[in-house]
Amino acid sequence: MQTTSFDTESIKTNHGLLIGILSFGVFAILSTELGAMGLIPILQTYFSISAADAGWVVSIFALMITLCAPIVPLLCAGFNQKNLMLFCLAVFSIASFLAIFVTSFWQLLVLRGIMGIFHPIYTALALAIAAKSALNPKDAPKEVAKVFAGVSAGMVLGVPMGSFLGGNFSYQASQAFFCLLTSLCFILTFFFVKNTGKGEKPHLQEQVSILKSPLLWLSIVAVIIIQAAIFGFYGYLSDFLHKVTELNFTYISIILAIYGGTNIIGNILAGKALSENSNKSLLLSITVLSLLYVAIFVEAQNALLLSVLIFILGILAGLMNNAVHFIITHPFPKQAEFANGIFLSVANIGLSLGAIICGYVADMINLKMIALSACVLLVLGFVTVALRSKIKI
Repeated sequence: MQTTSFDTESIKTNHGLLIGILSFGVFAILSTELGAMGLIPILQTYFSISAADAGWVVSIFALMITLCAPIVPLLCAGFNQKNLMLFCLAVFSIASFLAIFVTSFWQLLVLRGIMGIFHPIYTALALAIAAKSALNPKDAPKEVAKVFAGVSAGMVLGVPMGSFLGGNFSYQASQAFFCLLTSLCFILTFFFVKNTGKGEKPHLQEQVSILKSPLLWLSIVAVIIIQAAIFGFYGYLSDFLHKVTELNFTYISIILAIYGGTNIIGNILAGKALSENSNKSLLLSITVLSLLYVAIFVEAQNALLLSVLIFILGILAGLMNNAVHFIITHPFPKQAEFANGIFLSVANIGLSLGAIICGYVADMINLKMIALSACVLLVLGFVTVALRSKIKI
């Protein structure tokens, strides 16, 4: 049975172009999702809400992905794949356009929730195609890393541009930027992605059989905790830099771009590291990340040193983005669709949980403490990954 609905020869023939467009599509969608993180202080002012309330602009998106990711990509597997990608991109473009004109925060949350439904359809498909496009199965992590570079690019451009446009121009300008990205990807997909017709639906019973695996469930817990740590802190990084380090929005945009840019370095390193020794790489990365969050807490008001620490943090976060996908999907290559859906779901549980935890820590204690919150979560993540390494499929 095929594990992806795209024709194999078509993927190989147009490999470079297809992967490039898919990477840009993931970049456009992730820019729309994660770009809201750079807008949290702007949203607080624009809608007169608290930091915790503003965090829901990220959480509602993540929660919809959580609910839809395990099953929606499977239900859509029999549709025309090019049309499905175009439809997802159209939804994002229209919703971002409408977000320009909202007058209340709940209207923005509704639009963000709608986009969250279609996010996993496109992203799970892109990841599955990337993995299957590798001529050598052992090189699958390297191909997936290329698509994950789109995630990092979303941080490189999406988050800092959202912060820059929102802080220096208007909230509406940031939404127009997100609309432009997904619209451009729609055009590229329409003209340059081959129409392969309807795909073959995967066998549902075979796909869900991985739910019996203890390895999967420990991997799920590990991913939730690690994602909560990384994205919980990152979700409030712009607010942290603005209120604790006392930087202006232009400098904040530069630091966010540094973080996102070094994520791409981490993506490149991850392909090699995960192919050779995934458990060792993961445990070492978690350890160093924990120490970095402590250093960020201590040096929170030292702008120059903080920039260096965020540079290193970005590299390791990029590696971890690939690693958490790897530990869920790599053990189950025959159930790629469902495993990718589970990954998207639990990764966004972690993102949502992190946003909620760090939001309440910021409101109830102080904003500086979110760095230590991330460190505590990573310690729990280290323990879970260590236990996972003792279990076989």
